[in-house]
Amino acid sequence: MNLKEQEYMLALGRTGSLTGAAQQLCITQPTLSVFLNNLEERLGTQLFVRAGKKLVPTAAGRAYLSCAQRMELLKIDFETELAEYVRGTKGVLHVGSLRHRSLYLMPRLIRQFQDLHPGVEVILHEDSTVILEKMLYGGELDLLVTNQPLENPALTVQPIYQDRLLAVMGAATAAQLNHNWQWKDGLPYLNLKSVANEVFYLLPRPRSIRILAEAAFRYSNVEPRHIQQITNIDLGCQMAAEELGIAFTMESYHRYFNYLRPTKCFAIGDPALRTGWNAVWRKNAVVPAYMQDFLQLLEDQMRDVRLDKFWPR
Repeated sequence: MNLKEQEYMLALGRTGSLTGAAQQLCITQPTLSVFLNNLEERLGTQLFVRAGKKLVPTAAGRAYLSCAQRMELLKIDFETELAEYVRGTKGVLHVGSLRHRSLYLMPRLIRQFQDLHPGVEVILHEDSTVILEKMLYGGELDLLVTNQPLENPALTVQPIYQDRLLAVMGAATAAQLNHNWQWKDGLPYLNLKSVANEVFYLLPRPRSIRILAEAAFRYSNVEPRHIQQITNIDLGCQMAAEELGIAFTMESYHRYFNYLRPTKCFAIGDPALRTGWNAVWRKNAVVPAYMQDFLQLLEDQMRDVRLDKFWPR
């Protein structure tokens, strides 16, 4: 499927420059200039105007670029489908993931996947959900893994895991609770009133764990007296392991922690409250068999949470 005209226009739209677009396309600037002049003459309207040194699309140009982008997405979907028919065992899977999750989740997951599909290359993209969603919609990603709610009707959202917030503390701190907790849904559950006077390590707003922790305080009717703001989950949990206070993490995240000093974890807050992890892709996009296998491995790994090794019953 040859979309050279659309590719030239999209390069001009991305760079806003004949020189920059020509470099991306590996052609000369005069060749690209002649192409644009001929296209505007054929269409009977100007597609770009100069604003200083930058090419800015006109209303007609913006309409053309919007249509060209949709055609590019159709081309991507067609080529994916064609590769599935022709090869079946070869391909490239572009996966978007949040930075803090990629460090622990993706290496093992990609290793398992490539053992299953050695001919499929997985390319990992790390960024915020906002940017990754734009990349997905723009065709730069095949799949996005996120715990942020997405309501774009152009996307398919598949739930893969329901996560829970945990309070983390050192073993000595936990021992002082004198079993002032109970088992709920396979986890020890603690009312935060039992530790209201401790130091709490919290991430800054609007991080999702900070929001969940504040909801847990409200549920337990607790006004924390001592709060220290930290930069990441691991730092807070390391402080907790050293008996310096209490930190917060997610159930699916905790299994990766490994400290010299032991920790204990408790479910807290509203027992019914869960944070959903989702796999997201473009609606009506072709989902190759190898991507289906990746989704299954992802779901299996997210559910592979064994807190019983920290809390033997």
